[in-house]
Amino acid sequence: MTQTTPGPGTGDYGPEVAGHPGSTAADYRLDPRERPGFHIGSHNQELALSASAVVLAVVGAVLIAWPAAHVVGSWISLAGILVGLYAQLTSDTTYERMVNVCAIGLAAVAFAFNIHHGGLW
Repeated sequence: MTQTTPGPGTGDYGPEVAGHPGSTAADYRLDPRERPGFHIGSHNQELALSASAVVLAVVGAVLIAWPAAHVVGSWISLAGILVGLYAQLTSDTTYERMVNVCAIGLAAVAFAFNIHHGGLW
């Protein structure tokens, strides 16, 4: 397969790697919206879903301490699992996926403990 664009493409070596004859640093400047990594404000819906999953998971985990709150805790934890799964489905960056997996895991553990304390009703 032939490369149709000049310079390195996605996944190729960057400007710091020697061996790119005739290229300058200006050839490798990226638009800030195209840079890889975590950018606050660039994925508003995805970040909101990830934050919601984390909040629901933490609240569900805190409610483990009160066995009498098992109904509320189990529903909140279940909501955290479902929101986390949808956030994982729509996530754009590796950082969002990492947060989503941690939130889903915490929500699942909280859900299991709250179910152990008495179930969903």
